[in-house]
Amino acid sequence: MVQPSPFEPGRVGLENTIWFCEPVALTSLAAMVKDHDVRILDMRLEPEVTLNRVLAEFEPDLVGTTSMTTDCYQAKAILQTAKDTLGAGCFTIVGGHHPTLMPEDFDDPCVDARCIGEGEDTFRELVEALARGATRAELQNISGLHLRTEAGEYVVTPKRTQYRSLDDFPPPARDLIATYRPHYFFAIAGPMASIVTSRGCSFDCNFCAIWEFYERKTRFMSAKIVADRMEAVSEKFVFLLDDNFLTNRRRLEELCDEIERRGIKKWFGTQGRTDFIADNPDLMKRLRDAGLVMVLSGYESNDEVALEALLKRGTVEKNRRAAAILRDLGIFSTGIFMVRQDFTESDFDTLYAHINELGVALPLVAILTPLPGTQLYRKRRHELLTEDRRLFDLLHSVLPTRLPRRRFYERFAEANQATWEGRKKGNLAVLKKRPRFFADAILGIVFEPIKEHLLRKRQTAHQRRSQVP
Repeated sequence: MVQPSPFEPGRVGLENTIWFCEPVALTSLAAMVKDHDVRILDMRLEPEVTLNRVLAEFEPDLVGTTSMTTDCYQAKAILQTAKDTLGAGCFTIVGGHHPTLMPEDFDDPCVDARCIGEGEDTFRELVEALARGATRAELQNISGLHLRTEAGEYVVTPKRTQYRSLDDFPPPARDLIATYRPHYFFAIAGPMASIVTSRGCSFDCNFCAIWEFYERKTRFMSAKIVADRMEAVSEKFVFLLDDNFLTNRRRLEELCDEIERRGIKKWFGTQGRTDFIADNPDLMKRLRDAGLVMVLSGYESNDEVALEALLKRGTVEKNRRAAAILRDLGIFSTGIFMVRQDFTESDFDTLYAHINELGVALPLVAILTPLPGTQLYRKRRHELLTEDRRLFDLLHSVLPTRLPRRRFYERFAEANQATWEGRKKGNLAVLKKRPRFFADAILGIVFEPIKEHLLRKRQTAHQRRSQVP
């Protein structure tokens, strides 16, 4: 099972500079087939030649990968490499958000199957069927697949329902990424473990496809199991990787109860909406006391009309209140803001001034992008300048801009410098109120690489001793 690398070596983006999390999708699938010999490669952390070498040495019967939109070409390249190295007998499969929402992008001879929707049960049934020698025709009894036929067409099997309680799934097989775990982080916090405690979102923003992927359903892991997972990881920092963790007030209160009762001492961050923060300052304080140290939120805009156009169902005033609450509590606020293609010079100035006013510790300014699978994509597809999936990364404008294109990018590139005052205000608030967090973060940055180096030296020495006759 392979996590794709960026489409070019050394590429700098939001993922590998601000946020770099473990491949939870792959470890979750691996946990479903523990009776089989499974390996996970995180190609974001491996030299390019590693894939060919491991395929040749391991000789797997199945190679699977996952794909977001910008990973599309790299995911197909992984499966093509598997076919080239192991031959047609190696079964290949891709799953994830992009294959589910845009399966036609994976209509390729190197792709034997596309997993549509949630993958745990589909993958388990597929592996078990292949292990007992099932034919392609027999594989059509497995729900949730698009199966490639010898004629090059894809047979769509029955839809996989999303009904299982998240408590019923086994914990992800994090032991399979042990060598990579020291490298996952968020901002200055690392090494960082990632845990998914819910699936879906109850909102329907038109620039997001999470709610479409999960068919407008939202399911929650119980507070007890969330606490079990937090206790089980060795990392001091944990990211709760939910698309919208700050919802379901009762569950959050129960989680605080569990953390307090068990004495769990972890720093944790998550994603959540500003309107929940603004409406629940008391609960945010309790979560802070339980270890919450960072929240990533979509502030999106300083313009009420723009928020309405995005179907955000939030307000600028609630954004202001949320930013103030997070600063007062010493919670590190990470905010996503969008520049739109219709921006004028004054629109850039106004947005950057608004970010400075909010005092968000880490503002991430992105370009409004109609991501494939979203309502916005379907509405504006005819305006696209390109369908090159590599450029749907929130850092390129795939739509025409009102300003001359060069000038648009010049103003966009000013974001970090132009919002320095707000960053300073937000970071100083956290530093003043949560100095221990910064101390733990610095210790992690300094000592974890040394610890990893010593561990590898011991492992190498042990392997050498075991090889001596």
